[in-house]
Amino acid sequence: MTDTPHHRTAPPGLEARLQAMDPAREPGVRWLEVDGVPCIVKRRRPSVARGVSYAIRYVRAFAIGVTCKVALGEFPPPNLLLRNGLPYEAERLKFLSQAGCAVPNIWFEGPGVLALEYVGDNVALLLRAAPQLERLQLARALAEDLAAFHARGFWHGGAQVRNQTMRDGELWRIDFEENIGGALSLPLSQAYDVFQLLSSLMAMRHVSDADMREIGPVVLDTYFARHPDAGVRAQLTRLGKMVCRITDALRPVLGRVEWRDVKGFYRVADTLRLLLKS
Repeated sequence: MTDTPHHRTAPPGLEARLQAMDPAREPGVRWLEVDGVPCIVKRRRPSVARGVSYAIRYVRAFAIGVTCKVALGEFPPPNLLLRNGLPYEAERLKFLSQAGCAVPNIWFEGPGVLALEYVGDNVALLLRAAPQLERLQLARALAEDLAAFHARGFWHGGAQVRNQTMRDGELWRIDFEENIGGALSLPLSQAYDVFQLLSSLMAMRHVSDADMREIGPVVLDTYFARHPDAGVRAQLTRLGKMVCRITDALRPVLGRVEWRDVKGFYRVADTLRLLLKS
C-alpha cells in the first residue's frame, strides 16, 4: 500500500458527457472513455418499491447479524449494515484518499451516479493469466498490501481479489459500497477481509488445485509477518474453526462435488486449519 498513489485528472468533457446520457438506459457499472481518458461510471436507480425493498433488505441484514452473533460473537446492527450504496462509497473513498490510500479519485458525484478514476486491470484476470511463480508473487503482494492497509487501522469490507486492480505496477482498492466492516469490531472486520481474500483466491477459475493450495499458506504467512495482530489472528482462528466444522460435517455429501465454489470453500478450510495448528 503506497502512501503517495499516483492519480490522474478527470477529462474536461466528463460532466457534459454524463449529462447527455440517459440514466434509464445505462447499466449499473460502465467503463467510459472521454477525450481518450477512461473512467468507471456507477449508477443506482431508485426503486419504485423502495419501502418493500428496504423491509426485505432489513430482514436479510438482521439474519446476517444473528448469524454473526452465533458464529462469531458479534451482532452487527442492521441499520449499520444497510448504510451502503453510492453515497456511502463516496464517503469512504474521500476518507481513504485523504489518508493517502491507493483508491480511485471521485471525478463526478451526483444523485444516483458516481464517476471514478480508472485505476487499471482487475487483479483476478492477471492472476489467472500468470504462470504459477508470478501468481505466487502477486498473491504475496496482495497479502502484503492488505496487511499494510490493516496496520494503518483500515478495513476494506470487500477484499476479494476482484476488488483490486493494478496500474503501472501499483495495487489499488475499489468497491466500497458494503458496510459490514463498519458494523463489526476492527479485529473481526480485518479478519473478514483476510477471509474474503483467501476465499476469492481459492476459487479462481482455470488454475489447478495444486497451484491454488500453494497460494493459501503464502497469503497467511505474508499477512501475519507484516501485521502480527493478535486480535485479528484470534478472530480468523475462530472463523476458521467454524468453517472447518461446516466442511467436516458436509464432507460425506460435498467432498466429491466438482463445483468451483464448493472446492474453493474446502481449500479455504484446509488453509485456515494451519492457524488451528499453530
